[in-house]
Amino acid sequence: MTTNLVHIYDKMCKRILTLSSKAVINLINGLYDTDYPTDSTITYNWTEYEDQNLKRTLADTIITINNKFSYHLEIQMTVDDEIVFRVIEYGFGHAYKNRICERGKEVLPFPEPKIIYLSENDIDKVPEVYSVELDFGTQGTFTYRVPVTILQNITPEELTRRKMIILIPFYLLKLRSALTQSRSETNKKALKSLIENDIVNSI
Repeated sequence: MTTNLVHIYDKMCKRILTLSSKAVINLINGLYDTDYPTDSTITYNWTEYEDQNLKRTLADTIITINNKFSYHLEIQMTVDDEIVFRVIEYGFGHAYKNRICERGKEVLPFPEPKIIYLSENDIDKVPEVYSVELDFGTQGTFTYRVPVTILQNITPEELTRRKMIILIPFYLLKLRSALTQSRSETNKKALKSLIENDIVNSI
């Protein structure tokens, strides 16, 4: 996927996640099985970092609910086994910025991570959970886990039940493969059904 197209999807995601506080709260509740009231306070942590090549990078979205609980959403269009390291890096940046000193002990409050995979391509290559074992030598090890939600594996009915309809516009990605197929009557009917039933009815 071209860099320009990635930037377009990145801007779309950020725009959609700021259109409705109620919809964002419902998305967090649906993804993380929480039950925040829809009038909860939302804080967006748009944080820029510099990678090893001094290129600017953005943590997709780190959202703090009620000034206390933080959630890190990384939205992906392509399979990327390196993403888990970026999630750790961005999570650490957020935790360090919001570090807490308790009785002389520093606490780093990492946000709860989640990767949302939008495309229907290479779904079989996407794990349910990315994990990294952090080895602290004599202090022991800790397994850092980042769960993955594959949008195309969730039916419109389930998406509606879990009140995650903010993601419905990304069902249009299914049209990409449909539009490259031959324009037979079968494909036209399937395309019409996708638009009318999966997308329009859910909205």
